[in-house]
Amino acid sequence: MTVLRGVLLGGGLAAAALLPAAAQSLQRISLQGSGALLFATREDPDYASKRRLGYEAQLRYTFGRLSLGAGYQRSTVFAFEDNPLTLALSFGFVEPRYVVAAGRGFAFYLAGRAGIGKIVCSRPADCPSQNLRPGVGGGGGLLFRLSRRLSADLGGQFFQAPALSGPGGDLSSGYAMVRLGLSFGL
Repeated sequence: MTVLRGVLLGGGLAAAALLPAAAQSLQRISLQGSGALLFATREDPDYASKRRLGYEAQLRYTFGRLSLGAGYQRSTVFAFEDNPLTLALSFGFVEPRYVVAAGRGFAFYLAGRAGIGKIVCSRPADCPSQNLRPGVGGGGGLLFRLSRRLSADLGGQFFQAPALSGPGGDLSSGYAMVRLGLSFGL
């Protein structure tokens, strides 16, 4: 009986993945650009996290309820008080999404994120050299279909990303992110 349940569950998930999602682009390939607001989940006494803006761009491939994106994210994560030095997260990633529920013109999705990146200093001479490190995360969001080719994305994520290594140890590597983006189907 357990094998039969597994087969039925697997078949149901495969069928759901092939069904179209109402708010995803009707085109298989789309480009997405987003503005993002990041919040470090741990404060560091030497840095202020007042400047937390960023952006990301993705190329997405959609097949039914499942879509796969590959993209790049750049976000300022730390800044000094009274000093122009900033630290930014530079991160390349893949992001699978699965539409859990879809209505007329909107959809709720769950997403994962995995990639590689590093913290980039606005004045490299003032920071230790950084190596590329892996990062992972997950979240969800809402997609709103605006037209046949255009969708809006309001999403949120929590992820662990590369930390700044220095003589005093590592700075925060956990971030919560809220993003607002537009996706254009090609």
